[in-house]
Amino acid sequence: MAEEKNTKSGRFEGLKGEFNKIVWADPKDVSKQTAAVVAVSVVVALIIVAMDTVIKQGVNILVGL
Repeated sequence: MAEEKNTKSGRFEGLKGEFNKIVWADPKDVSKQTAAVVAVSVVVALIIVAMDTVIKQGVNILVGL
């Protein structure tokens, strides 16, 4: 039983050591990246809406509605 306890505590110590190695991003960089993702998402959404409208009009012309 004593070996099992040491193994578990060793795992948690290793986990704590790994968490200490984490390098968190600078908040300024995170905000820039977030703004870039939002901007690209909006642009892609607008492109999809434009393509959908054009295709819809094309199908309507072909079908004769």
